[in-house]
Amino acid sequence: MNANNVPISNAIRKLTTTIKWGVVDDYDISTIEWRDTEVTQPTNAAIQAMRRQMANEQNAIEYIKLRTEGQYDPVIDDNGEKTLEKVADGYPSIAHQLDLLYHDIKANNLTNGNWIAAIETVKQQFPKPV
Repeated sequence: MNANNVPISNAIRKLTTTIKWGVVDDYDISTIEWRDTEVTQPTNAAIQAMRRQMANEQNAIEYIKLRTEGQYDPVIDDNGEKTLEKVADGYPSIAHQLDLLYHDIKANNLTNGNWIAAIETVKQQFPKPV
């Protein structure tokens, strides 16, 4: 997620507890209407920094979800119903990973065995966000 995709109102809510403000366009920082005379409006720099932080937090959550559950894309099925279709696998189950490790250990093949291959595939498909 890009910081510009984080609504300005969400960032302001994280920065202050006052409710005396509004935003005309949630993606245009110049449209903030501050109506609280006792609480100082957060600076544009503080709002943008919070949007970046929130985007980074969301990216971290998405990264973990992709690696553990895999990737699903929305599709319309034959009945016209919206559903999710798995397009990429995440990590194998722990039971399956242990089985792969067991066989790799028995074959004395820990450096390039099936377990390493399974994990590397997911790590390459879903790289850690920077």
